[in-house]
Amino acid sequence: MIAFSPNSAIGRLLLLRTIAIVVQLLMVLLGTFFYSKNIDILPALSVISLESLFQLASVYAYRKTHEAAHLGMLLQLLADIVFLTMLLSLSGGASNAFVSLLLLPIMIAAVILPRYYVLITAFSAIVSYCYLFFTLPDQHLNHMDMHQHFLGMLVNFVFSVFAVVLVVMVLAKQLQIREKKLAQVRETQLKNEQMMALGAAAAQATHQLATPIATLHLLFEEVQESNPDLLVWDDIALALEQCKAQLNSFRTQADYLKSTKVENVIPIEDILQELNTLIVLQYPEQQLVINNNHHDAVVLFDPMLIPALLYIIANAARANDQAGDDKITIHSSVKSQKWYLNIIDNGAGIEPQQLLKLGHEMVQSDHGLGMALLLSNATLERLHGHMTIENNQHRGTTTRVVLPLAKGSKNT
Repeated sequence: MIAFSPNSAIGRLLLLRTIAIVVQLLMVLLGTFFYSKNIDILPALSVISLESLFQLASVYAYRKTHEAAHLGMLLQLLADIVFLTMLLSLSGGASNAFVSLLLLPIMIAAVILPRYYVLITAFSAIVSYCYLFFTLPDQHLNHMDMHQHFLGMLVNFVFSVFAVVLVVMVLAKQLQIREKKLAQVRETQLKNEQMMALGAAAAQATHQLATPIATLHLLFEEVQESNPDLLVWDDIALALEQCKAQLNSFRTQADYLKSTKVENVIPIEDILQELNTLIVLQYPEQQLVINNNHHDAVVLFDPMLIPALLYIIANAARANDQAGDDKITIHSSVKSQKWYLNIIDNGAGIEPQQLLKLGHEMVQSDHGLGMALLLSNATLERLHGHMTIENNQHRGTTTRVVLPLAKGSKNT
């Protein structure tokens, strides 16, 4: 089975070479037997046979590869230049009408390869043309004094190479930039659609929970009046009040998200103190070490900012619990009008294939779908920040949060 697609770069190159081999064979046979051209047919057929073997070896080598590396594509194009040069040298050299085909590998390289590889391909084609020019038979040069004509063809070829490299490379670069921007727009749109779906589901759940909680509160009051001496009433009342407070918080956050305006600010010092308090309450077994090098800086306030950061620290706490560790280190610093927050745990780390996806899409794992990190990153992006996750050298992971400071905030 062949893994690469005909629409891939290596697939199209191998298909084009297959067509070229067939055309070369037909041209050699037609030129020799029908047009009585002076072609060394046996050496030409040997070159075509060698090219065919190289083609079969290339198909075999890339049969399990979806796409070839840039170096592999460069070697394939250089091989095409070598085979074409060998055929041209056996059929008139620089005087051959098909010598301009040496431009084709350059155009392919300019579209699919980095700049330095394109320059290598162009230089190889120019060297090939120069070899064909300086090895022209004397009868070609002396016939009607064609030396100046062939020299002009060489100059024209070099000029064409530079024109192709500059124009095609610029156009290919612009297309790549445009495709990258379109991909980013599609990714952002998809993420916004996911956030809207999650928000709608959360709003629906909040609406559906409001009535049962209100009903439970009424039933609680009736049962409490009939049995006032039970000791569990205070605990039940506290739990119901927490549910009501959480529902009110959901409604406040939903109203805030509808407005899409961020106007308030909050000191970084207050954020760190709030996070420290919440972690002590929710994960008392974990030791939170905060290194804060500033006290006056402020960032834009979002009701979801502290929950978003809390989700990240909670993931670090769970990773520590699984690894039998109890220390979470937080480094907070301000530089170049940005707040940098590094959250370091001592867990087992994250699989490399999941690192790039966490925070950007849902990732299936033994601990869930990565929903908390996805929502956290969405909140940070709404505040013009971002989040990255990477494994530490020895153990654990580091989550880096970057947020811009509010206008008027000073670096300290």
